[in-house]
Amino acid sequence: MLRDKLTIIVKAVRLRYAIPFVLLLMVVYLTVVHPWMANWGSNEVEQQMVLPGDELIPHLNGKSTLAITINVAPDVVWKWLVQVGQDRAGFYSYTWLENLIGANIHNTDEIRPEWQHLAVGDGWRLVPSNYLWGVGKDAVSPVLIIEPDHVLVLEMFGAHVLEPVDEHNTRLIVRGQSGPTNALMVMLVDPIVFTMERRMLLGLKARAEGRPDVPVVLMVIAWFGWITSGIAVAVLFLIERHRLYWLILPITASLPPLVMSHDIQSGLAAFLAVGITILGFLFFGRSWWGCILVIGSIVMLTLLLAPEAFTAIGFVFTLLLLVTVSMLVTVRIKAHGVVLHRLTTPNQ
Repeated sequence: MLRDKLTIIVKAVRLRYAIPFVLLLMVVYLTVVHPWMANWGSNEVEQQMVLPGDELIPHLNGKSTLAITINVAPDVVWKWLVQVGQDRAGFYSYTWLENLIGANIHNTDEIRPEWQHLAVGDGWRLVPSNYLWGVGKDAVSPVLIIEPDHVLVLEMFGAHVLEPVDEHNTRLIVRGQSGPTNALMVMLVDPIVFTMERRMLLGLKARAEGRPDVPVVLMVIAWFGWITSGIAVAVLFLIERHRLYWLILPITASLPPLVMSHDIQSGLAAFLAVGITILGFLFFGRSWWGCILVIGSIVMLTLLLAPEAFTAIGFVFTLLLLVTVSMLVTVRIKAHGVVLHRLTTPNQ
């Protein structure tokens, strides 16, 4: 019954609405979302000021200026900033997204003395040197300018400038490129870059201020949602026995994060992303494109807006599970009530 109702809703979305919907998304993105991403957290003065390294960073397609206030002194922020890198403290961002390609990045929640030394010519490593049989050997963003406790400019990551607000507060300003000129590439590349960079700033802020990145209770609820959703997807494949072989695809997608990065979060995310997509096509056929578009848009909005997307998505999974269970229980109770009514009603 539930599946039939979903099928009706999905089929109500016709292909003729696809082009207007996509065009609307592009207009909203280019006029509202992209400018917001390019100047996230920064004020007009910071956006216009000349920063160290501006002459070294190509701004042919525009520049971005991100900023965040961190409630500690600049020298404390610097200790966390200088130890960034795949082979060091990680990037304080979404490792479960970074490790989808087997980058083997793991965030650190402590300052390590051996990672406090950085000079021009050194850099932030992006992937292991042996990544894909040596492809990652030169995957390093080199340091162009460095002034301890004040400026760190890297080739790919732009300028990171620490400006003291007072004795106990610091303004971290990040200046970089805005993105490619091609509108389609802007829509594909910039959201990914912004999502990871914004999360890095928030993660650095939480660590520098000495507070938990995500409260334990919230993370437990999020993990519950992710795990139960993974089980539900696997069960749906098992129920449809004649389609069981499709389960190979989400399992295969989860292997690189698990084997190359030892990241359970990333493996679970890969399994669910591929599994939900395949189940959609199997259950709804060509009409599933509408739901894929809506689900993709919701996920992207969550990544762009949520302070911690893994937790937010886990919450959504938990709520969906509770709603589904409530609906099934309600249907079951109503069916039981009908049967009971028939049994207790005298035969006319």
